Amino acid sequence: MKKLGFLTVAVVLSSLSSYAQRGPSNPNFTINTNITVQVRFKGGGVAPAGAAVVLEGEGSGVVGTTQTDSQGKATFHPPDAGYYVVSVRYPGYESASERIDLTTNPTAYVTVELRPVPGGKAPSGATLAANVPENAAKEYRAGEKLLNEKKDPEGAIKHFQKATELYGGFSQAYLMLGLIYLDAKKFEDSATALQKTTELDAKSAPAYLALGAAYNQEKKFDQAEKALTRGLELEPRAVGGHYEIAKSYLAMGRWQDAEPHAQKAAELNPSMAPVHVLLGNIALRKQDTLGALKEFKEYLRLDPQGPMAGGVTQMIQKIEASQKK
Repeated sequence: MKKLGFLTVAVVLSSLSSYAQRGPSNPNFTINTNITVQVRFKGGGVAPAGAAVVLEGEGSGVVGTTQTDSQGKATFHPPDAGYYVVSVRYPGYESASERIDLTTNPTAYVTVELRPVPGGKAPSGATLAANVPENAAKEYRAGEKLLNEKKDPEGAIKHFQKATELYGGFSQAYLMLGLIYLDAKKFEDSATALQKTTELDAKSAPAYLALGAAYNQEKKFDQAEKALTRGLELEPRAVGGHYEIAKSYLAMGRWQDAEPHAQKAAELNPSMAPVHVLLGNIALRKQDTLGALKEFKEYLRLDPQGPMAGGVTQMIQKIEASQKK
């Protein structure tokens, strides 16, 4: 069996490094996705507003982050059909998550229950910190309404910006700005807002994880590593975090560091297709063509019409051709 040269590996890594952040495709229905999340306390009772809710696509990392409204609800509109994981965090409670299947139906309603941290004291806090001025809180709520109910991110930005002008320590408003900019692919603006969030709230896992994703998009991989490492310290089971940091390490040529994170992402979400492309690329760095072939085929099995399907198919053909020589 003939081994693939380093140049070939580099070309493969380059050709597969960019992809649309979309879940597995399903041609059976027109995409008009909607996920409604209802957060409740274990034993009854709707959770208060302000719980952090993160939606991750199995294969696309963080799709969106928001907070529950006054009814303990959050809404997402993923970019495609596929499998997703919604995670909820609230101070004094254990983080909780649920898996969502949008492969056969474009809408889903899921209830997530929060359990108090054993031995901890669960707060009864309000949506925003008590020291947030009322005028800034009013702007924040107006931004939330435009974002969650009117689906108007541009309009929401103006209110969140105003909220930060009225109260410079408003970490939640900066977080929302960072997430909106990230979704709009305004990565520099996103990184600026998210960096400010982490300065104000050193325990905001969503901020660090999103910041790492923004830095990856800007090819600032060393900064992405730092942000993602901190985010994973705060939220060790964040699938998107493990996936993103594996991308950072691989881009820096540190496949030995990338491998355990890619494996962890695959372990946490067995249906996560693109992580197998990462594992395949890592196998190529190890000159393990059989291992790479296995991972690339697993990607196609999980997402045969995915955004990387064409490049992966070509790579499989090259590997199989090299085995015949």
